[in-house]
Amino acid sequence: MRDNRDIPIPFNQEKVHLNEQEKEQLLKELMASYSQKVFLLAYSFVQDHGMAEDISQEVFIKCYQNLNQYRGEASLSTWLYRITANTSKDVLRKNKLAILMQPWQFFEPSKRSESPEVSYLKQDQREEVLQSIFSLPIKYREILILYYFHEQKVEEIAVSLAINSNTVRTRLVRGRERLKRVLTSQIGE
Repeated sequence: MRDNRDIPIPFNQEKVHLNEQEKEQLLKELMASYSQKVFLLAYSFVQDHGMAEDISQEVFIKCYQNLNQYRGEASLSTWLYRITANTSKDVLRKNKLAILMQPWQFFEPSKRSESPEVSYLKQDQREEVLQSIFSLPIKYREILILYYFHEQKVEEIAVSLAINSNTVRTRLVRGRERLKRVLTSQIGE
């Protein structure tokens, strides 16, 4: 997977200068590189497979429509994550949806070199951790998902979610503490 810094984009601080063919090519590259991550982030908000797919499609449509507004102040991945977070929050506000089962297979494919038993045990552990993350309030969940699953830095998360970097740090610490308590209580059961 290519890093968005490798995707050449002609821009100045006012806007990107791309013709329709260049926009389509860039969109294809962004979708190839980020579609799964956009889906996962959307899913972390809505916890519904179909809804997350719809949000992912909407994110890339918005990306295409607004690509000429991208100023290069943040990386393309950060820009996409911000669109995803905002779109997901809009959907949550509009639908007030219920939490459904998690499609764990999208988070991390199992390794083929492992025995089926080892692969199953690892998958089971990942599911328990992810279930615990999804039990947290969204303000902690979104930070943990972006930090650990999308490997974003604190500053990138701050830009993605349009919040202060100190708020990100605080929520990251508190989210870890809450996650630890949830996991510890599950071990005690």
